[in-house]
Amino acid sequence: MMSQRSGSASGSASGTGGGPAPNEYRGIKRTQQACLNCRRKKAKCSGERPVCSFCRRLSQTCQWSRTVTDPPDENDSDHLKDYDGLSTRVSSIETKLDRLHDMLTTYLPALLNQSQSMAGGATQPLSPPHTRNETFDHGNMTAAAAGPPIESIPFKTLPPHEVMTDLIDLYFARAHNQPYSFFHEGSFRRELELNSLPDFLLFAVLASAIRFSSHPYFGESKSEAVRSYASESWKLIVAVWFGPESDPNIYICQAVTMLSIIDFTAGRRHPGWLKIGLSIRIAQDLQLMMEPSQDLGYAEQEERRRVFWSIYVLDKLCSCGRARPVALADAHCFLQLPCDEATFRKGEWKKTPTLEQAFSTTEPASEDLSNFSLVVLTASVLGRCAQHSIHQNLRGESRLPPWDSKSLFATINSVLLQLEMRFELGSSLAECISRMCNEDGSVDMQVAGPVIFARALFRTCQCLLHHPLLLHQQSRVFGTKPPLSFWNRAIQTCRENASSLSELLRDVQAAGYVTTYSFMGYCATVAASIHTMYFHDNDPTIRQKASQFYQTDIVFLKTLSQTWKNAEWMLLGLDNLAAQSALSATLLGPDPDWEAFDSDQMEILRATLDYNTMSQPPKDSTIPHKSIVPSPWNPFTNFDTFNNYALTPHLNGTGSYMPGGYVDSAGFNMMSPFTSFFEGGGANFGG
Repeated sequence: MMSQRSGSASGSASGTGGGPAPNEYRGIKRTQQACLNCRRKKAKCSGERPVCSFCRRLSQTCQWSRTVTDPPDENDSDHLKDYDGLSTRVSSIETKLDRLHDMLTTYLPALLNQSQSMAGGATQPLSPPHTRNETFDHGNMTAAAAGPPIESIPFKTLPPHEVMTDLIDLYFARAHNQPYSFFHEGSFRRELELNSLPDFLLFAVLASAIRFSSHPYFGESKSEAVRSYASESWKLIVAVWFGPESDPNIYICQAVTMLSIIDFTAGRRHPGWLKIGLSIRIAQDLQLMMEPSQDLGYAEQEERRRVFWSIYVLDKLCSCGRARPVALADAHCFLQLPCDEATFRKGEWKKTPTLEQAFSTTEPASEDLSNFSLVVLTASVLGRCAQHSIHQNLRGESRLPPWDSKSLFATINSVLLQLEMRFELGSSLAECISRMCNEDGSVDMQVAGPVIFARALFRTCQCLLHHPLLLHQQSRVFGTKPPLSFWNRAIQTCRENASSLSELLRDVQAAGYVTTYSFMGYCATVAASIHTMYFHDNDPTIRQKASQFYQTDIVFLKTLSQTWKNAEWMLLGLDNLAAQSALSATLLGPDPDWEAFDSDQMEILRATLDYNTMSQPPKDSTIPHKSIVPSPWNPFTNFDTFNNYALTPHLNGTGSYMPGGYVDSAGFNMMSPFTSFFEGGGANFGG
């Protein structure tokens, strides 16, 4: 069945004017030859000589292979035979020249560098960067060099075949379906063997997998490799996507989404946030929110669904931060939920409900939802919790206080209770995972991982919905104190779910399950922030459990920080919060003394509930943390203050003025996110 991955199809049209007579010779019309760079990177070549537009845009040398002249008269059979033989020989010579060019491009810089190192008395193993040519059958030279790359050579090309195979295996073992599912593994590997995957997608996949690798090829330069591979992927995407007559396709959507995750978790929030927005718009342009075409194979249909639902989940997770509203509305998602992993791997089709049907209280509940579908459902509720509790968009149902039975608080709480009942989210994790073991007793994390993650999201929803600080914030907006009975139930529910979340993390580590979800760090941070409020509780049992669960969360974050950089910053945030635990404990009462908190102490409290803040390096303590952006965290801020401030020059870190400088939501001077994104900031990725 014909694949329809590309965003647009090309066709041909014939003219309507008079053509040559039937017996008149008509020369063969040859398509203009592409340059070697465009042929190698499968890019559309403009054909301009001596430098095509693609090479001019990337400031690289434009090289051309020799052209073949038109054939002689087609009636001269002898000449035709000579021409065919000549064409074959020229084609063979061109192929050998291309291979020789690739080999020289690959090895020459490394050989020169090695000779310089040897002249200086240093001896280093030869390990040059490589192109996508898997092996070179030329003497004993091979692309599968095993040693670490020479330090001075950046990771600007794809690694050797051995290293790339190892990274691809790691990606599907540690990243695929955990929680994002971008590929059908079998189809991906077949296309990889056929060399039909674009380089920008391969660079993005490799950049996503390097953090899990211990291959000696990268040595101590894993962070540098992540940055370089991600940068190369982005530059190729820009070159291809913004080129002439090019439309986005599913490959670009997959790659941009993976790059946004790398950026966001590395502390580059502006490029990461903008790339998430780009991936959403590309998905909408490809109509991924609709059911895919029936002309596609079942595996490709499901792959497109999973790409969309992965972007949907990412959008909801990143909304757990101030001034980070969701971009994908549930009402605009018309496709069915992902099927189970076994069906997807076999390339079969299964009918599943849509998001609306899954949440419907009038239609019969579907008991056959996949684990990935459960992640989608809990992420959807998390987005509602963030909109209500963190963003506090007080419209519609949100205008009612949370203790009102018709409020949005009550609606979200009801949905959470339905999910808990339907999917047994409160049952034992070990019992649930035991049903998913392989025949040899091992656990497939592509299947079990989403179950663990969905339970963590469910507990995080409950913690955010009933968090004392967020409930107090809503009460202050309404200008009334919460009823005592409602308040006691809310803080009790909050503590119980924080404890359950910490127990989940403890059980996951005790069972040896490898959870590589960066957002799990935020879940642990939310739970730990609640435990700090009970460090000074009057009940010694509660104090002891709070301390134990807090240490459980800290251990989990330390383990996670070996893979994700933002987990380190979450640990620093919790250290600051634990230092003011006695003050935070006053929030457990229905009427805390707000005058006891200064702006820095309040910001520490709020920051631990802000995924955006916890995913960026901590700022200098001498810089004020008070937000100047009107937000739900400061609902009484005068909007005119922000408008006037945006039009005035700002001071930089040295006390000099920055006309037109950008000031972010925390009051920090920096480059505009758009300038950072398009002027090189988006190409600087963290590891």
